[in-house]
Amino acid sequence: MTKKSDQQRQKIIAVSRELFTQKGYTETTTREINDRAGIAEGLLYYYFPKGKRQLLDTIVREGVDDRVRIAKNMTVGWTRETIEQDVVGLFEKMWQLLGDGIGYQEFIITIRNRAMLSDEQSAWLVQSFESVQQLVADSLFEITSAEITKERTHQLAMAIMATFQKVIFDELLIRNRQELPAGTHAFISGQVHLLMQLI
Repeated sequence: MTKKSDQQRQKIIAVSRELFTQKGYTETTTREINDRAGIAEGLLYYYFPKGKRQLLDTIVREGVDDRVRIAKNMTVGWTRETIEQDVVGLFEKMWQLLGDGIGYQEFIITIRNRAMLSDEQSAWLVQSFESVQQLVADSLFEITSAEITKERTHQLAMAIMATFQKVIFDELLIRNRQELPAGTHAFISGQVHLLMQLI
């Protein structure tokens, strides 16, 4: 794919992401995508032969891949001495990803259009959550294996992810906040501290 072709493809994805966030998947027409992207009608189908469905697949998949990639980077180099800060740092990075710009749009699209997601897309979402949870469990076990069983690190990772999920869903979905309110950092730090006492 040439540089110009890749730029056009990325523009179609960006415009679709914006429209799906604003209007929802079913309310967005391919004509609106074409008009907003400033492209000829047939060009969308050139890049995405299956139309809107393929665009939704692409947006969901990119969001999943981004979250797992960032979690992989953020769970490398954890130490026993800095474990609490490392876990809180992972939460902050996940919040930053989901609460800002493209990550926020992908999150809202996924939630708003949940009924429209294919079984494959739903599996991607479950897999991404489980992958991040596994990365946390592996990092915990790597630095605490002399103190705790592998099963226990999986339980801790589940509790950590449940805490992250609650705060993220409460703030982004229920309260519709894209910025963390004062006190959230202290809440997460306190929860992580409590969980680390179980090691």
